[in-house]
Amino acid sequence: MDTTPEPMFPLPSGAPLRPVVHTQSDLLHLWQALMGELGFSRSSTWTLRLDPDGRPVPGLLEIEDCDGDPVPEHLDSLTALCLDVGGTSGRWVFLRSRPGRHGPDATDRAWARELTLACRRAGLGTDVVHLATDQRLVPLPADDLLASA
Repeated sequence: MDTTPEPMFPLPSGAPLRPVVHTQSDLLHLWQALMGELGFSRSSTWTLRLDPDGRPVPGLLEIEDCDGDPVPEHLDSLTALCLDVGGTSGRWVFLRSRPGRHGPDATDRAWARELTLACRRAGLGTDVVHLATDQRLVPLPADDLLASA
């Protein structure tokens, strides 16, 4: 009987166990694999560190109960934690998940914008923040968010 555990996410034969994230498309596929079947009972913020080569570092962190508007001071504390854990080596990626079927709303855009700004203040590398709802997983491009601030 084969007792080999299933991979964390499905990979084509011969693909690396730690995929390399170089593009927005790579990051979207990584988040899709990590989130699995969509459907959420509460709002959360997820973060994951990518090493300098773009490979995910084990340790996906979920911060629960992220309802309402983000508090910049709380996000500064989160980025300070990220600095303590991984320094400025590599980059940190974020995903906001919440229940509901509607597309990005003002609160989602505020979370993405404030996460991006907190990373800038801390000197952390980051990528596009993503949103996962009960029906979709989409990027929230920072250029659009910062222009509307």
